[in-house]
Amino acid sequence: MKKKLLLLASLFSIAGFSQTISTYESDSGTDFSILAASSALDQSPTGANVFWTFNGLTPGGTNIDTYAAPDATQLTTYPGTTNVQTITTQGTPPVASNFFLRTDGTGTYITGGTQGDITLNYSTTNAFIGLFPLSFGANNSGTAAGTFSFMGTSGTFTGTFTATVDAHGTLTMTDAVANDYVAPVTRLRVDQNLSFSIPPIFNNIGTLTQTTYYYYDNNADNIAFRYTDAHLVSAFLGIDQMTETYERNTTLTLSRNTVDASQFQLYPNPAKDFITIESKNGQAIQTVSIVDVQGRNVFTANEAVSRIPVTNLQQGMYFVTLETETGAITTKKFIKQ
Repeated sequence: MKKKLLLLASLFSIAGFSQTISTYESDSGTDFSILAASSALDQSPTGANVFWTFNGLTPGGTNIDTYAAPDATQLTTYPGTTNVQTITTQGTPPVASNFFLRTDGTGTYITGGTQGDITLNYSTTNAFIGLFPLSFGANNSGTAAGTFSFMGTSGTFTGTFTATVDAHGTLTMTDAVANDYVAPVTRLRVDQNLSFSIPPIFNNIGTLTQTTYYYYDNNADNIAFRYTDAHLVSAFLGIDQMTETYERNTTLTLSRNTVDASQFQLYPNPAKDFITIESKNGQAIQTVSIVDVQGRNVFTANEAVSRIPVTNLQQGMYFVTLETETGAITTKKFIKQ
């Protein structure tokens, strides 16, 4: 009996320290509901097997994440960029923020960003997020430096950038409109503290302090919730701007009925002509859809299907969303050769 208990304790210990985040990016085409919180959310729990409960969230607008390769101008402006994330706030007109990412054999970095009136170009020192997959406990700290522009003023910045997988556990979200969400997640915390100057005379004219939490759903392999708290202050420029945003993955978190992606097998991957999808536990697939990295739907089948032709797809990464007959949803990725 003691041996059995020790074995169970060992398994739980291994599970507690095996949570990983496969990639920094959200799935392209992900809708995020912009939320208002009736009170401050308690995000203080850190470590293994913790619990977060976010109540009183009220859905408002919508942000949509899409990704694309950099164009020639972007690549010249932000050297080394391999992927451009665009977060579009829906409205009339829609408002887009761009974040420039570099992913290579050494990891994933931020090379630049444009949001509202401010542009940051990490041209001197890219901001290092990490070499994915990142496991619980990963801690990457370093410097970040480059140039900035803000409402006609430009200069340089230096500072620190830290990315830490600081916690995993169970996230519960409730609101008066959407269904409750309860699922295992792993959290990535990103902090940056930047100081701005206008050389050669005006040094340390302002600061940016920003903390972002990304809660990655362990089953769906996508961001379930993200939070950003940013404070930009400069007496020299006459600004003291605080921004706090809460975003909930609309598709993923409107339903508690998600299923572990590992319960389905997709092969071959990479694929040239066909992909085959099989359920490991006999769950019947009801619908299948495929989108590209820019969020464009390239295939939909509203019936049971296991072998899908991909010959006509362009080379690149795609996301396959499966819905079972019980309404459970999961997403898997594949590469088209």
